[in-house]
Amino acid sequence: MADISIYVSRIGQSRNLSLRDADNNPLDDELTTMVSASQTIQWELDPSPSAGRNVGITIVSVTKADSSIPKYANSQQLLVADPSVSNGVASGTVVSPSPGSGKFENYSIGFTVNSDPDPKCIYYDDPRLQMR
Repeated sequence: MADISIYVSRIGQSRNLSLRDADNNPLDDELTTMVSASQTIQWELDPSPSAGRNVGITIVSVTKADSSIPKYANSQQLLVADPSVSNGVASGTVVSPSPGSGKFENYSIGFTVNSDPDPKCIYYDDPRLQMR
């Protein structure tokens, strides 16, 4: 069982994600999830009643953001490795010891939309993790 769950859903029929964690923040794609050293994180489709929006999307990857891209220049490595994905659920672990309070990591959630003309086309969203 994960210490933290990040719930992923689709906004209407768009290619945009709605994300929330246990604190229910923020129900859009600008999620910053607070983490502590050694915690496990799980990314999964949102099981809430409004999650009918999830129909037709699949989580295919969760990867660290490329810090050479200016937008992610200050991103730290808070995940031990890129999370593994099995049956549309991703699992990862936060580094230990902590690199310090306030340090953050941008990452990408890759997902497919099954109704797309090219079902192999992968879309991305880029939330972040931040150390407590």
